[in-house]
Amino acid sequence: MTDRPPSPSTPTTGPATADTTLEGDIVATTAQLTDAIEDALGCRLDDSVFEDLLLELDRRDYVDWVTITRRGDYVWDLSDSPDRIGEAIAEAVVDRLESWLANAD
Repeated sequence: MTDRPPSPSTPTTGPATADTTLEGDIVATTAQLTDAIEDALGCRLDDSVFEDLLLELDRRDYVDWVTITRRGDYVWDLSDSPDRIGEAIAEAVVDRLESWLANAD
């Protein structure tokens, strides 16, 4: 498996920064996501681990990689991420509860 995300359907070169929207979608670079998470949680992220996590989330359709900036930063579309991640968590919780209830009998 490659360490690079899959190619977007129409390769483009994005702006030097992408901090608001891309055609109405919520997008951010890896560095912007790192900064936001570090500010919100008050902890330091390992850049390579976080990038691996984003790539895995992309492979599983929780985030969408859309382009690379001129500086080589990945740009991620997060528009549907809360719904996708919420659905996955809800499904996992239901599966766990069903398993627990089945074993309780």
